[in-house]
Amino acid sequence: MIPDRIMRKIERCIALSKSSNGNEAGIALRQAQALMAQYGVHHEDLALADFDVTTVDTHTGLKPPRYVELLAQLINRSFGTSTVYSSRREYSSSGRLKACGSYDFIGPKDAVQIAGYAYEVLQRQMIRDRRTFLNTLNKRLKRDTKVRRGDAFAEAWVAGAQNVVTPIKMAPEVIELHKKYRDRRYHNLSQLNARGHKPLKRHDYDAVSAGFKAGSEARLSDGIAATHREVLTHG
Repeated sequence: MIPDRIMRKIERCIALSKSSNGNEAGIALRQAQALMAQYGVHHEDLALADFDVTTVDTHTGLKPPRYVELLAQLINRSFGTSTVYSSRREYSSSGRLKACGSYDFIGPKDAVQIAGYAYEVLQRQMIRDRRTFLNTLNKRLKRDTKVRRGDAFAEAWVAGAQNVVTPIKMAPEVIELHKKYRDRRYHNLSQLNARGHKPLKRHDYDAVSAGFKAGSEARLSDGIAATHREVLTHG
């Protein structure tokens, strides 16, 4: 394991190597090269050193519903991140043991901060809109029917929200960096099997239409959009 102080020193030298002062830039570059050679640091190590994790609660249990995973994937496509879902059991304020879930957003430090915040903002709107939709349903409907329609609404909501963010394409080498970082940090990851809803019936498609319309009206703050553009420009 390469000490953090060495990685930080190499990163500072590389930053100085971009100085407009040719003499200063040359000295800094040689120092960076010498440190990298001394400690066996490769360019991949430097790229991974810039990776970080932001954790966001999903308010779901051991197995998240599919609409939660779809929203996470939408954020990943938009901010160049990847995710790992984890669950735990903890006691509620009433003393009952409950399952809690969260996503780790993985990627460059600036990107994961924005992605985590964007996910929280959209998740909050999606849950609110799903709850509002469920309140419009006939109270005599079976619980299974309400859950199925609510889930269908939320999945369509994510599809409608795609116009809120702009997808970016990750280069193959960046995808490989994500994989290596996940392997180093989490070791043996298992496949996430999100909970899907049961097959839709004829009247359920009203939920799909309503969900897509509500999702298309979702909004991220101007601050997120501006920061996103800045990261893509300078990152």
